[in-house]
Amino acid sequence: MKTSDTPSIRRRLLSYLLAPLLLLLVLGVAVDHQVIVNPIYSTFDRSLSRAALAIAAHIRRTPDGQLDIPIPDRPPAPLRAPPQEKFFYRVSTLDGNTIAGDAQLPIVAAGRNSKGLDYADVTYQGLQLRLVSYRTTEAGEPLVVSAAEIPFRRDRAVHRMDVSFGINNSIQMLLMLGTALLGITIALRPLRRLREQIVGCAPQALNPISTAEVPAEVRPLVDSLNTLLVSVRDATLAQQHFLANAAHQLRTPLTGLKAQLEVLGQEASGSPLQARITQLHGGIDRLAHTANQLLALARAEPSAHLASHFTQIELPALIGAVIGNSLDHALQRDIDLGADCQPAQVYGVYWLLRELLLNLLDNAIRHTPLGGHITLRCGIELGQPFLEVDDSGPGIPIAERERVRERFYHGTGSERDSCGLGLAIVDEAARAHGAHFSILDSHDCQGARMRIDFPAPSNVSPAGALPSEKPSKR
Repeated sequence: MKTSDTPSIRRRLLSYLLAPLLLLLVLGVAVDHQVIVNPIYSTFDRSLSRAALAIAAHIRRTPDGQLDIPIPDRPPAPLRAPPQEKFFYRVSTLDGNTIAGDAQLPIVAAGRNSKGLDYADVTYQGLQLRLVSYRTTEAGEPLVVSAAEIPFRRDRAVHRMDVSFGINNSIQMLLMLGTALLGITIALRPLRRLREQIVGCAPQALNPISTAEVPAEVRPLVDSLNTLLVSVRDATLAQQHFLANAAHQLRTPLTGLKAQLEVLGQEASGSPLQARITQLHGGIDRLAHTANQLLALARAEPSAHLASHFTQIELPALIGAVIGNSLDHALQRDIDLGADCQPAQVYGVYWLLRELLLNLLDNAIRHTPLGGHITLRCGIELGQPFLEVDDSGPGIPIAERERVRERFYHGTGSERDSCGLGLAIVDEAARAHGAHFSILDSHDCQGARMRIDFPAPSNVSPAGALPSEKPSKR
């Protein structure tokens, strides 16, 4: 599943906050616009009214009784418009006769303004204009002075203020969003610590998770998980007890049966039953071996071990103990059994590593011809401890090296009494220790070399449990 499709509390909270913040941004810009429009419009209306008053101030009556408006070479400041704006004016009587200016310029209807100034937005010659009409009296004759301009500066000022407030509100929204993101991140830290605590647990560690810093919102989830962990731990312990009891209950009657067969064989010495008793004795041996292998395979599974089972193990001492246990078997086949040990330590389950090495050595003895040789090695290579069993047998074809790890698989040249579980036990035991089991050619290119590469000491947790079940790669 893609990460973007995974439900996220952080993204969900941010999405819930983002919509109201965007709404506040739009409302804020709209309110700010309304707040600033009236003062700006009033300011430019006053400027336009000054132009109308300036025109009215220049109205004079000539000696012949006519009204005249002298236009100076340089108009007064109120009448000078910027290049991008156009300025229009009109002086007329109340009955609409134009005295000066643009005769078609509209006149704003008289209002209740005590100063005689009335404003309106009009369209003139296809242009949107802001218009003011000023009513005055000159020599006893009522007049109307109108002035209009394109509101370019006014609209530009409003636009600039809108942009300024929009940027300011956006920055505030981003700051609020960033603060919310920081707050959410801090609030979710206990969940991250909980995740790190769970990830840091070894697969074999089934102890309940500490709830000291767990938020109340996820406390029920952690409590349920702890209940599950306790149940799995109890089931694992029950499995261990069952396997131990089963091993004892199977070995005891099989040992008694073998003893009875030996006595019966001695009594039937020289009789026709001797051959059948010998065959039955061999069958009992194979049954005992298969039962032991099945129990060892079940106990070798990684899920069957707790972190408390792991201890510090000296590999040279382990090799010495295994050689002592298998020496008689090797001597019976006239096999030269040797060891090449360098100091090396691993964290592991002692009996399981012993079972691993016993199966490797038993497999080598079974497949090494009479008079051959087997060498057990241990040491540290590239910072990783390793175990090796090197024999002078026929070897294992490359095409079968993966399949021989499977349960009950019999490779080419396997003995008929083999149960096909030895290398499966080795593979399970290696995985239980986070180690890598590889099948290689012998150093002298004749025979097989079974190698176990353990994780480097820095990859092993202080409790002895491994942080991962994945095999380390050389």
